[in-house]
Amino acid sequence: MVSSGDEDQAIGLICKNCFHQSLWLPQTAEHPRLRVTYSTTTNFDNVSLSLPVILFIGPMFGSRWDALHFNKLANDSGVRAIFVDRPGFGGSTPVQLDVRVAIWLETVPVLLHRLGVEHVSLVTHSAGTIYTLNTLLRYRSILDPKAPYVAFLAPFVPKTHSGAAVPTLAAKLPVTALDSWAGLVKFVNSKILPGVAASGGLISPLSTMFSSPSPAGTDLPGGEAPNNSTSLVEQYGFDDATAKLVHKLATKWQFAESNQGGNEEAKLCLEKSDGTASWGEAADYSGCARRIADNEAALSLNEGHAPPKLSVSAFFAGSDIMIAKRGQAFFEQCWQSDEVTGKVDFTTSTYPEANHDSLLVDLKKGALKAVFEKVAHLNK
Repeated sequence: MVSSGDEDQAIGLICKNCFHQSLWLPQTAEHPRLRVTYSTTTNFDNVSLSLPVILFIGPMFGSRWDALHFNKLANDSGVRAIFVDRPGFGGSTPVQLDVRVAIWLETVPVLLHRLGVEHVSLVTHSAGTIYTLNTLLRYRSILDPKAPYVAFLAPFVPKTHSGAAVPTLAAKLPVTALDSWAGLVKFVNSKILPGVAASGGLISPLSTMFSSPSPAGTDLPGGEAPNNSTSLVEQYGFDDATAKLVHKLATKWQFAESNQGGNEEAKLCLEKSDGTASWGEAADYSGCARRIADNEAALSLNEGHAPPKLSVSAFFAGSDIMIAKRGQAFFEQCWQSDEVTGKVDFTTSTYPEANHDSLLVDLKKGALKAVFEKVAHLNK
């Protein structure tokens, strides 16, 4: 039974101002004035601690609500983190598919200036890879000059290179079907598996619709079960009743807001847009990695000495129906080519007990805890 005290604690946490902030991008010749909603962890304004900052670039349905779900982890690890609603999520103004990446790139410097942040580490999951590669190429200077670091968790890979079952089969759907994608996700998470993936890992519960039969050579063992070994008490730091209420209310309120951006994110990832889905610099992952490496080499020449090398870490799940083993191998090869090796420090790790979603949301079997702790110790 939930007491009034439990309810007060839960609502008090969820309604903290840091989780519900906004800014405006000014009108330009290309677009009208645009609203962007975002969040920060509760330790963000404690500048006396001089904690490093993570700009988290979330997956397809990642949002500013992730700050709530990963808030305790950030505090325990000794990092601050920023989370953003991309267009069409929360209170962020929807935009056309062809400018999603461009609007993100326009948002980054405005957001960091608003928060008074000069340097960050970039951490991303799944579909956020598209935005992260573009960010790294456009805004290399936002990385910590003493320890530049980027972490990719279960990076999304174009279906042509992964052969993964879910994106391959989903790509066969008509564009009109993807216009209902966000509504389907909302239904699954609100009615069928309430709250199971409130932290943005919303693909696997839907994958069961594609799970039979399994195409040869793909990682699709009948879908991926939502098997998070991290308890809500461990995740939120409250007693069981309060933690469950935090999770329940956060999920309810997150899906009460707009999630229509998910339709456009699905089209972007599946390249289902009659040529209007612009991946920007990420349209060619191999070429993108080479350009990043070339930029690093040029940076060394311009500074006249060897600055700290860019560190790029990739984390993969033991079983991943969204990118499969082929996708993992392709992503690794992009960073291990002769043109990149020596200019960028690249490491790769596989978490055998994790799947595409739990690699992010499971703090015991997944990688996020290790990433946050690594960022906390980069300059120590």
